[in-house]
Amino acid sequence: MKKYFLSVAILSFAVLSAIFSCSKETDLNEREVQERILDAYIAEKYPNAQKLSSGLTILEKQDGHTPPPVDLEGVYIHYSTYTLEGVCQSTTDSIQAKQLGTYTASNYYGPILFLINKYYTTEGMMELLKQVGTGGHVKGIIPPWLSGKLATNSGGGSSASTQQSSVNIIYDIHVGDVVSDIIQYQIDTIQSYSKKYFPPGLDSTKYGFYFKNYTHPGGIPDKDTIEANTYINVWYIGRLLDGYVFDTNIRDTAKKYGIYSASSAYDPLYVKMEATAELMNESTSASSSTEDSKSSSLILGFCHALKRMTIGDHALTMFLSGLGYGSEGSFSNGSGVPWYSPLRFDIWVTTSSDSEFPPANFDGE
Repeated sequence: MKKYFLSVAILSFAVLSAIFSCSKETDLNEREVQERILDAYIAEKYPNAQKLSSGLTILEKQDGHTPPPVDLEGVYIHYSTYTLEGVCQSTTDSIQAKQLGTYTASNYYGPILFLINKYYTTEGMMELLKQVGTGGHVKGIIPPWLSGKLATNSGGGSSASTQQSSVNIIYDIHVGDVVSDIIQYQIDTIQSYSKKYFPPGLDSTKYGFYFKNYTHPGGIPDKDTIEANTYINVWYIGRLLDGYVFDTNIRDTAKKYGIYSASSAYDPLYVKMEATAELMNESTSASSSTEDSKSSSLILGFCHALKRMTIGDHALTMFLSGLGYGSEGSFSNGSGVPWYSPLRFDIWVTTSSDSEFPPANFDGE
């Protein structure tokens, strides 16, 4: 997540005095220094704040319309983080980013999933998230001793929860859905999306996999099936279900959604179709490359879709994170796929000699 800066607020005389007095007392350890700074800040700025025994301080709280999450549940949140001086360190709020002049279209500003689990989320964040339920708002200060860096990968934009801090950090959190079963939640999300945009909804041909072939809605005739070891060109657009486009090899689409990179070639994906058993096996995938010697694996849901297509087809597929980027996601520097994200791909299949988009006999996006 990129850093965004607000105008730096001037600390009160009391807070500054606490900082300077701490620096002179060399017998104080790091925690004692930060505790004194925190106490001085609260006394000056939030005298009615609730400081818990752990050191977590609740500045503001508005209860949601469901009970707060408990251990092992997941919580989707929007959040911003600040230093005590008022510097915004990170945000998932696109409006705030635009106001600051730091908005980047390629970054993801949607809700981020946090798991109430000590292996994925820091102690301070877990304690803060347990304060309110769906629709709630909580603003609190997580001290450095509750924000230790975790060994596990938290994925997605939740990196702020695992970034070790040496100072007190303010978290301003708006809570969305509280989830007890992340897989069922994904299924429900896909089905709801499907009914909204493709009424009466897409059929699931495999658990967690949904597919619609626009060109051959009744299925591919046997004579048109792509033979094994055939090379094809594939154009695609990858989205999250909230509309965020995270990847495409179509130049105009990349420009439209603000993810264009001058260093990218925007060539069709060159894919070697494997035999049915190999392509559909859970442990294998198709290979893509511009040269045979430089192949790389495609995610499984994408492979399932290709096997249901033939030359000249345009199709749409949606699938669970388990058929995509899984529990790790592909999130980096504010963009990509957050962990546990169901995906949508729009796909066009052409011959290996057709290297321009839109392909012959196809419309655009």
